[in-house]
Amino acid sequence: MFAESSSQSSGLDFPILAPENDASGAPLKNYKVAVVDDDHREFFMLKYMLKKSHLSFDSIEHYSSLDDLLAADTPSPHVVLLDRHLPDSVLTESRIREIRARHNQCGVIMHTGNMTPSLRSTAAHEGAVAVVEKGSLDSNTISSLVRVAAMIGPQM
Repeated sequence: MFAESSSQSSGLDFPILAPENDASGAPLKNYKVAVVDDDHREFFMLKYMLKKSHLSFDSIEHYSSLDDLLAADTPSPHVVLLDRHLPDSVLTESRIREIRARHNQCGVIMHTGNMTPSLRSTAAHEGAVAVVEKGSLDSNTISSLVRVAAMIGPQM
């Protein structure tokens, strides 16, 4: 969330929200993000875009397979960015429930190179917060999705 600041300076009837703080005025938390993608270039691009954003990160970890993430003996991430097509796995939307069972407080964002009409509804039904097409978002939009996924992921 964002902290309120003066609406006087904008001339608007609603508060201006500053991205440095949450709704209580406390600093935004440092996010832990897990990226599950077999393409290292995709991971480095996502990491670069996230680091370029206004969010702070404790870690942005890379996993080449979903099984690596599920087997890792590490604290749960706040958000998992999940590639839809991994070579050692069935389509990953069918495994979102496994992620949510192992890391029940995290939000899952699926990213794909092949967006299909039914993918969004299937992934949402399985517990994903969002489905995005690879290369379609800028760093501010990705960071906003990460923030929202971290906030609502535990409630899904």
